[in-house]
Amino acid sequence: MFAGIRSFSFVDVPDFVSAVLFTQGCNMRCPWCHNHSIAYSDTKEQISIEYILKQAEFLRKRVDAICITGGEPTIHKELTAVIEHLKNTLKYYIKLDTNGTNPQMISELTHENLIDYCALEIKAAPENYQKLTGSPADFSRVLQTVDTLRKSSIEYELRMTYVPGLSSKHDIFFFKQLLEEKERAYITIAQSTDIYTVSPMKELIPKRFILR
Repeated sequence: MFAGIRSFSFVDVPDFVSAVLFTQGCNMRCPWCHNHSIAYSDTKEQISIEYILKQAEFLRKRVDAICITGGEPTIHKELTAVIEHLKNTLKYYIKLDTNGTNPQMISELTHENLIDYCALEIKAAPENYQKLTGSPADFSRVLQTVDTLRKSSIEYELRMTYVPGLSSKHDIFFFKQLLEEKERAYITIAQSTDIYTVSPMKELIPKRFILR
């Protein structure tokens, strides 16, 4: 299930110094993925859950929060039990990064108060989802996750990665139209990776800009 752990981060959880857990594998194949080495593979040597939990217990003396990212964490049925231990036993503040394709798990986690913050990435306008993700996607499931977060009591953000050469202005327009008033939202400009080179942009745009 797990591909790695980072013991210290200033940027992954708002207002917290955190540890970061990386899960293996993903149900998408975004051609621009910056974590492709773990997202594209579910056969790479994995780190045991027992080891991860021992490391999390050790790190609890130093940090108060953990970000769980991937890959896509919600493809793993063991995730709920892991988060329950991190939250209820080790008393971590939990942030989850997700592509929103498992609304049932997000509903369970929010209903049981097992996560404190969720970052949901909207990849594109629905008609461009397959182009941006490299795989078929049921966008209605992503919308279910959006609705779940809006009805929950947890903090959350919606975000999009604009990929020069793949994304369009229509994707940004769709994202802005999706937002509700005072909803926290960001757009990040993708950078080139060793598997994808972004197209040159004619205008200078910050790597990350805030919509709300």
